[in-house]
Amino acid sequence: MAKQKPLQIHWDPAKAERNQSKYGVSFDEAATVFKDRHAVFSDDEEHSQKERREIVTGMSNRKRLLTCFFARAEGSVQVIAARTATHRERQDYDDEESTKVLYQVK
Repeated sequence: MAKQKPLQIHWDPAKAERNQSKYGVSFDEAATVFKDRHAVFSDDEEHSQKERREIVTGMSNRKRLLTCFFARAEGSVQVIAARTATHRERQDYDDEESTKVLYQVK
C-alpha cells in the first residue's frame, strides 16, 4: 500500500482572526478535525460558485464537534470558515456508521 502524503492545511490569517472572534473557533483547532477517522465529508454546493468547496464535521483535538468549510487544491486544503456543529450536523455525525477518510494528517 502506498504511503499517503501528509495533508497541507493553510488559511488567511485575517480570516482566521475574524472567525475566532465570530465563532470562538481557531483555524488551528479546526484543522484537527481532518484527523478524525469518523469525520463526515460532504460537498458545499451552496457556496461552490467560484471554486469547489467542501464541508467536514469532526471531533477536534479539544473534543469539540466542529464543522469546517474548505477548498482543496493540489494536495492541500484551505480553511475558509469553522464553527461548532449544528444540531443536524451532530445527528449526521452520530448516525454515520461508515465514513471515508479522504486525507491523512500527520
